This record gives sequence, C-alpha cells and structure tokens, in this order.
Amino acid sequence: RASGSESRGLRHFSGKVSEQVKLRKVTTYLEVANQLVYDYSKTKIENGTVSNDIAVASDEEKNIRRRVYDALNVLLALNVISKHRKQIRWIGVPCDAF
Repeated sequence: RASGSESRGLRHFSGKVSEQVKLRKVTTYLEVANQLVYDYSKTKIENGTVSNDIAVASDEEKNIRRRVYDALNVLLALNVISKHRKQIRWIGVPCDAF
C-alpha cells in the first residue's frame, strides 16, 4: 500500500466527497470540488509541503477534480446520491447495507 499523498486515491476522495454531499444535502459538483481543492491546499500549506512549481500544483488540482467527478459517479451508481442537471442531492445509505 502507498503512503502519504500517494494513498489519496479514489477511495480517500470518495469518502471526502460523500461527507461533503451528506453535510450539504443539496450541492453541485463545483461546490464539492472547490471545497476539496481548498481543503487539500490548506493541508499542504499547514504541513509546509506546498509545491513552488505551478504545473505540479495545477496537476494536483486537476487530479482532485477528476477524482471528485469519479467519486460522484460511483455514489450515483450506488444510489447514495441523485443528480438532476447540476444539482446533486444526498439520498443516503440503506441502514441494512452494513
């Protein structure tokens, strides 16, 4: 298993995306993606691991946004969220699912 920033894959971001949609009840892809990019950047600043390379920072942001998009599609396929045009609504996980 990878450690550090390498472990921040789809599973990690799916959990973060799920938390954001559940917290907001009704949201959009852009709101969720912007919040997660902000949170990621804030953590990097706090840890002192900010990249001085603009291309690297841009790639990291694009990767987060792509993973948010992927995670939303997974949650949509599992009927945990619903989507109508740009609006995303939290449905929830069935109680007996776990």
